[in-house]
Amino acid sequence: MAGLDESVIEQAASVWLDALGFGMLDSTGGWWAIYHLPGEAIPTPEDIFGTATAISASSSPNLASSSPNLTDQRNSEGCLLSDQLSLPIIDDLARLSVPLRQRLDALAAEPRSKGKISREKMIGVVLALCADHFITLRCLAELVNRKPNTLRDQYLTGLVQERKLSLAFPIMPTHERQAYCASLALSE
Repeated sequence: MAGLDESVIEQAASVWLDALGFGMLDSTGGWWAIYHLPGEAIPTPEDIFGTATAISASSSPNLASSSPNLTDQRNSEGCLLSDQLSLPIIDDLARLSVPLRQRLDALAAEPRSKGKISREKMIGVVLALCADHFITLRCLAELVNRKPNTLRDQYLTGLVQERKLSLAFPIMPTHERQAYCASLALSE
């Protein structure tokens, strides 16, 4: 690391290992471990969306009254709200307010209408679409008219590694309901 004395790095590593050893820090996962404070839950897609992914309250009108855990809270723009995530989640484009949907469609117009655009333009569009909220892989792919796995493999994974995008569910990076946000949105 440029600008850091090696002894400072060793001291920081020692403090980090002590924090783990004394139970002041927990880890979740394997070689890609996520470190967090003890007792702090790391959200999963099931925590946010529930386990009944094929059935939604909107598709079955009687389901909401018989299964209160499947009802969700949304903001005025139609984004899903969860106390486990710091930003709202776009998980269903059909439920968005008209102004938000129009704004997202305008941002994604070029990649949606063209089969191929420059990598730089696509990255700019993805970062703009992910500003101020989490957005699921499926919704991102639909907006830019790309296959979800291709979008993740060619753009999203690299942007996460570069810390330009953040994952809603860091312990499940390839989950089909993963959601992304621009990292700057989390620091504001």
